Amino acid sequence: MNQAEGVPSPAPARTGEIAFDRRAPGLVGIVVKGFLLSLITFSIYRFWYITNLRRFFWSRTVVAGSPAEYLGTGKELFLGFLVALAILVPIYILLFVIGLLSPILATLAAPISFIGLFVLGQYALFRGRRYRASRTRWRGIRLGQDGSGFAYAGLASLWWLGTIVSLGLAFPFMRAALERYRIDHTLVGQSRMRSTATGRSILMPWMMFYIVALLPILASVLALLAASGFDVPTDLLIQDPASEKSKLIFNPDYADTPLVYYAGAVGIAASVSIPLALLLIPYYRARETRTFLNAAHLGAARLNSSLKARQFYFPYLVYMLALIGFILVLGIILALLVPLIATNGENAGIHAFVIVSTVLLYLGAILGTNVLYVRIVSVRLWHAVATTMQIENLPALEAVLASTRAPASGLNEGLADALDVGGALEIGF
Repeated sequence: MNQAEGVPSPAPARTGEIAFDRRAPGLVGIVVKGFLLSLITFSIYRFWYITNLRRFFWSRTVVAGSPAEYLGTGKELFLGFLVALAILVPIYILLFVIGLLSPILATLAAPISFIGLFVLGQYALFRGRRYRASRTRWRGIRLGQDGSGFAYAGLASLWWLGTIVSLGLAFPFMRAALERYRIDHTLVGQSRMRSTATGRSILMPWMMFYIVALLPILASVLALLAASGFDVPTDLLIQDPASEKSKLIFNPDYADTPLVYYAGAVGIAASVSIPLALLLIPYYRARETRTFLNAAHLGAARLNSSLKARQFYFPYLVYMLALIGFILVLGIILALLVPLIATNGENAGIHAFVIVSTVLLYLGAILGTNVLYVRIVSVRLWHAVATTMQIENLPALEAVLASTRAPASGLNEGLADALDVGGALEIGF
């Protein structure tokens, strides 16, 4: 009540909470089953494994009291992958034949192939997101995505060209422009989402990453190129003749030239900047994710994220510690097998046992790292993004009407999978 005027004050708009069950019971079983069946089916089962993972994460994400649903199937992904292969294989064969028929075109085949597959990969990324959106439902309302995959691929390619020309400085503006295109073409029922993301909003975290992790390497490489007249000799690094292993050393013929010092500066810069880059990637990802979420809205309904960088660091720290412990256990088991080999060197049965044990340890190591990554990193990152988000003005979202739009084809993501640019899970919206 407004006491000065005697007029009731408007009630604050309701907010919607987003929850996710981090305990995730049953997830380990999904990962183990997916790994083993993918192994014995020569990776064919992975499409059903990806589908099971998505259903698990979607169903445990509760938005304003109602869980999300994932309606995709492994069969759709598999058939889409086969159709995509039927498109890509002739392209690869054509490029190979052109290279054989014309030596001049053979030198251009590699860059043409790279550029063509890169553009096609951007198209596949956009279409893959369309598939996932069309297979997502909440309270009976299906999500969707319109827009042109070709337009997105062209936009992404031009932005990547600008990013390369600007030596990475245009990267945050590229990310914001592509985010706006994706969100502005995202549909919730009959309503359209919008994004106000800008490059300036993530410029500072990117510049922090850029100055610490990328700039020293770029500066040292440019100095090396300038010292060599932008013609670095191909034999600057050669294999060490004193070593039987593939160990590279600086060519002694350039010992008294400035190239050795500049090349050494590149090595030093890389050895310092690459570890720093690995440390700063979670920081940048967290800041970008929070900024982009806060820029998304559906009419009067808006997302509000309070995601912190430490919530992206902690899962990776726990994962590294768990991985170290897991490797130590495998090392102890392997150390117990070594004396067995030494004392029974000519025993055929022992040899067979050791070979089988080694193969099982190798497969167990891969399975263990997969289980640890999904259970620790994927679950905690998903939980961090979901539970730090709120929906402001929830009634505006609840007023959205369902759409009769037909769902997208499974080919949309099949192409992304064939080009190896699709992912089982996407953290964020």
